[in-house]
Amino acid sequence: MNDPQLVMSEVGQVEAGSKRGSVDIKEALAALQTLPYKFRPYSSRYWGHPFHFLVSYPSKLKPSIAHFLVHLFSERGEVVLDPFSGVGTIPFEACSQGRFGIGCDVNPLAFYSTRAKVQPPTTTLVHDQLQLLESYVREHRQTVDFGEAEEEIMSYYHTDTLREILAARNFFLKYSVENHSFLAACMLHILHGNRPYALSRRSHNIMPWPPKGEFIYKPVVQLLGEKVHRALKVSLPVDFVKGQAFCAEVHGLPVDDSSIDCIVTSPPFHGNRDFLRMNRIRLWFCGWSYEKQAAMKATFIENQKDISVYSGIFIEFHRVLKPSRFCILHLGVVGKLDMATSLTPYAEAAGFKHLATIYEDTSRLESHGIRDRGATHHHQFLLLQRVS
Repeated sequence: MNDPQLVMSEVGQVEAGSKRGSVDIKEALAALQTLPYKFRPYSSRYWGHPFHFLVSYPSKLKPSIAHFLVHLFSERGEVVLDPFSGVGTIPFEACSQGRFGIGCDVNPLAFYSTRAKVQPPTTTLVHDQLQLLESYVREHRQTVDFGEAEEEIMSYYHTDTLREILAARNFFLKYSVENHSFLAACMLHILHGNRPYALSRRSHNIMPWPPKGEFIYKPVVQLLGEKVHRALKVSLPVDFVKGQAFCAEVHGLPVDDSSIDCIVTSPPFHGNRDFLRMNRIRLWFCGWSYEKQAAMKATFIENQKDISVYSGIFIEFHRVLKPSRFCILHLGVVGKLDMATSLTPYAEAAGFKHLATIYEDTSRLESHGIRDRGATHHHQFLLLQRVS
């Protein structure tokens, strides 16, 4: 591979001045080629609105990358879709820049987190919901069924904390997590970690490592309220537009034909992360038992043995995207598999033109304390245009 920061593609075939609306494609590609998110202030680990850090998540896209992808390849007022939305980094950034951001994900943790960001409640509403939760937990914490907790989960919490977690879980499942998505997202973030806000014994805030230390009672509603307060301290951008979130499978996106102006997404890197295992406690809280998680594992795209699954995915992308509009995928070179190179034929067969692939050496990226960073040491942007 040549210098990973060079454009490795057919950029030269894009005519100078070629435009779609006010987006000059050659200029946009040239700007992205400089990897602008690597420069201050965008290079800061904490760049962006606090909502970007509402819920920790493995391999989450850097907010500043989402910022530039939305900024360079879409316009205000347009509809930007992320069909692998994760915790909503791209849809939220789209909404923050005056676009209508839509996020889809089959993972309920991802769906609730995305919805919390693109359809945030008023401060008054979330505080009212917090009071309802407090009343429910106080009334039901002594009558919860510990049989609803997986055996492993019981090792993470003081008995009284677990009582309150189970009561809170029942509250969200009874009254619809979707209707309380912001409160639920904050709760998901504090379920485990290594800081004082975490409800668990000492673990990790992204991947629940086996807990250590003493069993200490943590008041659930109090710590949740503090998390909510921190999250709401900063106002939303003045250009913020409320978006939409769907819990949906990528092969059946709940959007109309030719209704999307731009697709920006970062699908799971092939075979590189076991998202179910890394999110197992938070998924349990969302209502997915360990048994259900095991049953769902084969359906998650990162666990597919053959990347030919993308054939149908690009057909679906082609269906929802407007003619001549752009699809940008943030991918990786995983071991010997160059995802962009491997996926391009499937995209072209579905009616897309390959505009560019841009590589970035990520071998020195911050590990955030995770020991196994997988086999990915180059990230890449695959840029496509619907032409038929």
